[in-house]
Amino acid sequence: MKNTINRYALLIASSSILAASAASAANTFYAPGDLVLFFQQEGGTNTVYANLGNTATAFRGTAAGAADGVNQINFLDLNTTLTSAFGAGWASDSTVYAGLGGVWGTNTTSAVLQNGDPHRTIYTSSSRDTLGTLGVANSTGWDMTLAGNSAMSSGSSGITAMNNAFENNYDAIQTVSITSISTIDEQNPTASAIQSPAFQAAFAGGVQQVGTAGNRGDYGGSVGTAEFSLDLYRILARNNVSGQVAGDLRVGSFEGTVVVNNSGQVSFLAVPEPSSLALSGLAIGAFVFRRRRSA
Repeated sequence: MKNTINRYALLIASSSILAASAASAANTFYAPGDLVLFFQQEGGTNTVYANLGNTATAFRGTAAGAADGVNQINFLDLNTTLTSAFGAGWASDSTVYAGLGGVWGTNTTSAVLQNGDPHRTIYTSSSRDTLGTLGVANSTGWDMTLAGNSAMSSGSSGITAMNNAFENNYDAIQTVSITSISTIDEQNPTASAIQSPAFQAAFAGGVQQVGTAGNRGDYGGSVGTAEFSLDLYRILARNNVSGQVAGDLRVGSFEGTVVVNNSGQVSFLAVPEPSSLALSGLAIGAFVFRRRRSA
């Protein structure tokens, strides 16, 4: 009997060690510098992470804000995850928010580049007002000139803190997380359906878009009717590193629009305006997810 109890004790201890190891292992579907699409619900207990791919190689192209990006049409399906987190009515729930955030490093002095981006190069969203013109910004762009260098440091640290929770606690491209683990609510607080400053208060007014009982326009072709449409901006903390992809210091360059349609499909519409052929689905850019495992 004593030996049986000891064996059970060892099994329980081994299971605990394995669980702890799995929880602390790095997410094989995420790396610093990837762009995370995140969702939160006002007063809710669940949040959602979804990795969209590397900020620079998948969304910037070879030049900031230039017409060299690639359309990615319906490259990720979030419906099951969003339904699990917020219920079947997530697409018309005005308490659900969506935003984007990505940065690969927070060092203030290093001249090391990742895919042409210096440390503290922030990729984040701004709420698109209406359908507008496809491939053209229809949002208030980010100008951090007055906020200064400290805001760039705070913003990059805030994005890193939020995405670290995704990297260190899960092993998936998309996941539902409880708010106490995700830190999304801490980095992107909301109150009474109004956004608060985001990422350690670096972004006044917030970076998210709140859901609506209506829609944000029909993007045509296989993109479909948008529930969330977020313009993506790249913001440089410095522009004096040899070999970097240049841009205006602390002023965001518009890189394209990330759309989540009412079926949970995610698309990216690049600069310039997507052609009718691309939107028809006949010339869809392939989305290759850079990971050791397939989704």
